[in-house]
Amino acid sequence: MRCFSRPGAVALLLFCTSTVYSQPAESLPEKSVQQLFGEAKQLSKSPDNNAQLAEKYRAVIDLHRANEKAFRQSLKEMIKYYEDSGQPEKAVRLIVDLTSQESLRKHYEALSGIAEGLNRKHPDLVKKIAREMQQAAKEERSVPQIAPVVSLADSILQREDKALREKSLEKLQGLLSPDSTDKTKRSALVTLQKAFAAKFDHKSFRPVVVPLLDSEDSLVRMLAVQCLPGAGGTAEDLPKVATMVEDESHRVRRSVGSALIHIANGEHKEIVIPALMQLMQDEEHEVIKSNIRSMWGQYTSPEYDEFLVSLSNEPRYHHIVIYHCLSTIQKKSLIVCRRLVEELNDPDWNNSGRAAWGLTYGVTEEAKPLVEAGLLKAIPEETNQYTRKQEFRALQQVATDKSRAYLQSVVDSELETDQFKHLAAGVLSKLDQN
Repeated sequence: MRCFSRPGAVALLLFCTSTVYSQPAESLPEKSVQQLFGEAKQLSKSPDNNAQLAEKYRAVIDLHRANEKAFRQSLKEMIKYYEDSGQPEKAVRLIVDLTSQESLRKHYEALSGIAEGLNRKHPDLVKKIAREMQQAAKEERSVPQIAPVVSLADSILQREDKALREKSLEKLQGLLSPDSTDKTKRSALVTLQKAFAAKFDHKSFRPVVVPLLDSEDSLVRMLAVQCLPGAGGTAEDLPKVATMVEDESHRVRRSVGSALIHIANGEHKEIVIPALMQLMQDEEHEVIKSNIRSMWGQYTSPEYDEFLVSLSNEPRYHHIVIYHCLSTIQKKSLIVCRRLVEELNDPDWNNSGRAAWGLTYGVTEEAKPLVEAGLLKAIPEETNQYTRKQEFRALQQVATDKSRAYLQSVVDSELETDQFKHLAAGVLSKLDQN
């Protein structure tokens, strides 16, 4: 990646994004470009369509230029919004996120120019985020690559010879015995993770995995806690796993939340919730992020909901708490619904759209009036089609006669699309049935 001509934290920031972040996000919608290009390809099959063919290809080029211009302008407006509302950290993290996406590398000039401007205005903030990313990259690089025993994994995963599978499983159990070296145990645990895709008695491995939670080797402990849910971990194991929130290794702590959630399966909240709350107050940011991503809405309590709402207001955790926690809670309390309604105002549809989706289910009776009022305020102003569609779906779950006038205005409007007229009509129909 080309760095800025002027050295500094911003160059480091953009370099770090290529080493720390690996999951691509969606780029700008290009369906219209693809449609035009497809039409051009069809025309190219006939020699009689040369003039139309040139016109179609020209339209593709012009639309690409328009999208480029819209991207730059939208990005500037987003940065201005964050700056004007006193949220410069969100602006910096937005640039970091966009720069990390391979699909947006064509916009590098626009991104780098804005990043330089942010660096001039907020040098300390940029340096702080760059340090975080450097540390995260260093930690990732410090984790040694642990290879499975490939021949053993293949013998377990094959489907033709069941006797070979049983013999291989017995051998794998032996590799996890107390007499094995830590290196052998690591490879065996990684092999077990791969082997879980095969049909066998997974619970037979619990007796050999549980003791490894106390291994002196941090990587063995990490892999053991990752394997335990697949190895038939039970409620009996929860207290032990919960104590691992205090493990000296951040790698182990990053895996504890997921293990607790999968083993407890929505129960034993008296053990799980305090452990999750402690993990999400860890001194290591990556521990917090990893455990947030494992939530998926299985647990709720007044104290826990309030804690998650508070965490969602911290810029570095904002998106993942909305996405993985609050929107997925299966029974959404008043405080959770209030936060999701607030999020409908976020200009980033990745957040507002997810919040709207979250409000399509699980809204408690006490929260329905608040949600209805919030949706009636948000829907008329919403410009993102995905978010607006989710808002209509959410309104269908909470609508009362207070929604009738607006819904009818959508149905009668000449400016509304058929899609939204249909959605509004569907909510009205449900109201009439009740």
